[in-house]
Amino acid sequence: MLVSGLVSGLGSGVARAAADGPDALAGLAVAQERVAPLVGMGPEIRQRSFTLHGIPLRRAHATVVGAQVLREQLPAEAPELLPHQAVVSATDAVARARAHVASGLTSPAIAKGEGTLVYLIILGVPVLAYEVDMALSLDGIGPDGPLPSKKTVWISANSGIVLAEWEHVRASKARVFRTNPAITPDPIVVGLSGVHAQGAGEPLVGDRVQSYNCTLVEQDPATLPKWWKEGKCYPVHKALSNADGDFFPPLPDIILPEDNADDEDQYAELSMYWNAERFFDKMAALGVTAFPCELSTMLANYRSPTLSPSYPDLDYTPLNNAYWTGTCDPDEGASMIFGQGSAVDFGFDGDVVYHELGHGMVSVLTPTGLGDITLRHDAVLVDAGGMNEAIADYFSVMLSNEPELGDYVARFWPGYGSSIRSAENEKTCPDDTVGQVHNDGEPFMAAMWATRKRVGHEKLDPLLLKLLTLLPPDADLETASGTLLELAEAEGWTATELGHLSRAFAARGLFDCPRIITDPERVSAGRTMHLRPKGAAVTPFLPGPMQLRHQVPEGSDNVVVKFKSGADDVAPGNPSGIVVLLKRADEPMEFTYTLTALDKNPDGGSKSSVREVTSVEGDWDHLLVASLLGTNDNQLVLRGFRPGEVVHVTLASLRSDDSAASSVLVQSLPTEFLDDGHVHVDADLGESATETESEAGGLVAPEQAIGEAAASCACRGEASGAGWLAPLGLLGLLGLRRRRRG
Repeated sequence: MLVSGLVSGLGSGVARAAADGPDALAGLAVAQERVAPLVGMGPEIRQRSFTLHGIPLRRAHATVVGAQVLREQLPAEAPELLPHQAVVSATDAVARARAHVASGLTSPAIAKGEGTLVYLIILGVPVLAYEVDMALSLDGIGPDGPLPSKKTVWISANSGIVLAEWEHVRASKARVFRTNPAITPDPIVVGLSGVHAQGAGEPLVGDRVQSYNCTLVEQDPATLPKWWKEGKCYPVHKALSNADGDFFPPLPDIILPEDNADDEDQYAELSMYWNAERFFDKMAALGVTAFPCELSTMLANYRSPTLSPSYPDLDYTPLNNAYWTGTCDPDEGASMIFGQGSAVDFGFDGDVVYHELGHGMVSVLTPTGLGDITLRHDAVLVDAGGMNEAIADYFSVMLSNEPELGDYVARFWPGYGSSIRSAENEKTCPDDTVGQVHNDGEPFMAAMWATRKRVGHEKLDPLLLKLLTLLPPDADLETASGTLLELAEAEGWTATELGHLSRAFAARGLFDCPRIITDPERVSAGRTMHLRPKGAAVTPFLPGPMQLRHQVPEGSDNVVVKFKSGADDVAPGNPSGIVVLLKRADEPMEFTYTLTALDKNPDGGSKSSVREVTSVEGDWDHLLVASLLGTNDNQLVLRGFRPGEVVHVTLASLRSDDSAASSVLVQSLPTEFLDDGHVHVDADLGESATETESEAGGLVAPEQAIGEAAASCACRGEASGAGWLAPLGLLGLLGLRRRRRG
């Protein structure tokens, strides 16, 4: 657990944490107290970071207004190792981080300097680790083309295992299309702020933004930025000023396919600059005075000079995406990369530019970022990353005042409709969450847009900025939604305005969202589950993002679990590398997470006593392996159930990287159908099962009958989580919010 909630000052947090041990927070100090970059929004908001025994304490923070600590996260226990007790060297840690990150890259990963010794809070315990920042790499290959990556990796200073990682990559005068050439097709003449071109041939380099193109025409390496690498397109300034110091490059005609796929056009470079300056001006008007990068480097028309069999008509491999990289040093790489796609130019679309800049705003306003997974008793969630995406979308809404994101890109990119995403959606939690960040943030975005329409941007936009200053890196949808409601109450919103906000969020299930799918039609129809990887710092696996509840109907004695996932050789005897967890009770599985020591050291030495591995336990009754039918159809048929019996099912991955199972469903077949031998039966569970996974000694292989299950309880605790929601002292609408486990 982490210490969090309302306290009267740092001393109260120390006193409370000390209850877990006499020296739990000995050596804790405030490392820095910075003023959140918001002006004109009432009392000054300050954010604290901490050190412990003289080294940085990661995932700890406090948000302070006046003398009151509104949010605080501190360790609940003392560290098991002091800084001088590090076993692994900084050099070794860097080597291990490079080896970890190298997976998926076409050239070696590069670390930025030596590893930094820090304490990383894991389940309330400060674990001694090296923090290794990796340089921006453009050598990854993803489904949409070249895949940028810039990670921070934490390596245990005791055992050398990878404890965690954070991926930072998430996108004068001129004549431009105001938002994009699809929804605002008439060009207008605007003034460019920051550019000081006095004559011909000046590039788009301003006070806050510098804009590059990326050409395939060979250039002198001596004239290129330091971060250019052989085999990549050449970053150059192509959109140059005319004799009057103005920028009027040729405008594309997007009705012509060749203009959308023109990888050497100059307009994308100008579009990025104009939309970025427009974004910064809007943020300044809202009172935001900072951005992660003093000078943001934007790169247009990015693609690979190699030919692609998938795009035989193009003389390059396109990048069908855009990225915020978190890189601010102009010598290290671009802050934002906009791809030249196969049918569209991502730099043309202002919405996409605003979205990528929105990620930067999330980074600068939150205490420690927003993107950790959430280990919850019902599932493992990526809500924080989902809200990062949703809020980046909302920054686009602030600029465009309309709900569609990526109107141009989607309209001219095959496979999409009128937009990439829409805030005017009907997504709810948990029915439409699947464990994928772009997907899982959509209910939150929809609730924000519905509220904005009714109360106005003057009310909601500043409130969102304040919300970011309070969110922990692993916030779930309920935490963010409840906090936003409290902030609205604190701002003195009227009862009518509060009602609009409350109804918008409640209608989408955001105040109370157990991740249990109960609708029989949805359970049997098939859904996607994005699964978290199983690394050395987790045992035995991380459960899936939701559970499926199924009731055996009359005329059936079986439960059938199906999903699609290709073969993987990570687990012998398990073709998909995915296990099925099943509980025979009308209560969901309850997962618990504790910190434990490695079973054995990576070097084969004796077991360490230092806790640094997250152990996942739960009250599932069976852990089973499905049979692979064909290339990617997985099926598990279980017998021995009674009509009316209820089961809960989820999946977990044994793979070492993120994976997904699609068309996941639970159903029952008529008894006579199986009696006729039409379907292969994996296991006969009998009348009721007792052997748990631990009693059975591990995975239960197909064809193996297992015994009867003992009664189990997945009882939910009372609302001790009010410590997170109560800090503002505004409890009038807490009845709407989900009860959090203690």
